Amino acid sequence: MFANLKPAAPVFLRNLKIYPIKGDNGNGFTLTTIQETINAGDAEFRELDTPNVNEILFINRGNSPVLILDGDEITGALQNRIISRSDIAEPNSTRRVPVICAEENRWDEIGGFKTGYCSYPGLRALLTKSRQTRADIQKAIWKEIQRKMTVTKTRSATSSMHDIFENLAEEINRYIEDFQSLNHNTIGFIGTTGNRILGCDIFRNPKIYQKCEKKLVRSYALDAIEYLHKANGQPNVEKFLTATLAALNKRKSRRKTQNITIKGDGLLGQAFVYQDNFVHVSAFPV
Repeated sequence: MFANLKPAAPVFLRNLKIYPIKGDNGNGFTLTTIQETINAGDAEFRELDTPNVNEILFINRGNSPVLILDGDEITGALQNRIISRSDIAEPNSTRRVPVICAEENRWDEIGGFKTGYCSYPGLRALLTKSRQTRADIQKAIWKEIQRKMTVTKTRSATSSMHDIFENLAEEINRYIEDFQSLNHNTIGFIGTTGNRILGCDIFRNPKIYQKCEKKLVRSYALDAIEYLHKANGQPNVEKFLTATLAALNKRKSRRKTQNITIKGDGLLGQAFVYQDNFVHVSAFPV
């Protein structure tokens, strides 16, 4: 389904370049997002009866399967988390969702869970690398959040990724103030800044992509802020996309629903398969 994809001409958002990737409608296949289901009053996140830093519950009371994407932030309850692995919550089901702490200095109830931001590419790259190493991913995540706070000169009493987004909301809005949406047949994009590739996200079809677009663009903008005054350049986005697709084509799903790690020339990524279809692919430079 992802054969012969090419990056289109970029959209310029200050020092962030978004290269759209065009595709077909994927036979009309679509999924409901977490936010859609929660907004309809058909779903919620909860802490486990015995709370666990690395797991929370997602209760889907709706009649549609819900896409749970890795990197999405869930705030509140005892601690802010980010989802560490993509999954599907089937209709009328309760799902245990693997998560990573994105707020180092809080373990104190402040109300129920809410949806938050999409983690920025640098943090999602760490989640991807954790599939390839035995290193302590939690410490690596906390260290990265502290680093991002330092370079962006932001503060958080609890070392929270969410607070970085909140503190830089005005700056991020400058990136997206004139951004409407990419062309209707866009299924994803590659994000770059200066001579650096930040990453790429590709979805099954435009319908699913459109549901995730605004969150993703904001997350890429947060990473671009860090490199606002760095040297310009022209990274080879076509080579990066070709390497991503080649790595994907080497991996075959053994199950109808599965997370797959992909590794290619200068990149690591992940793919999520549902009902024998690739739903989402992401890749980041290494």
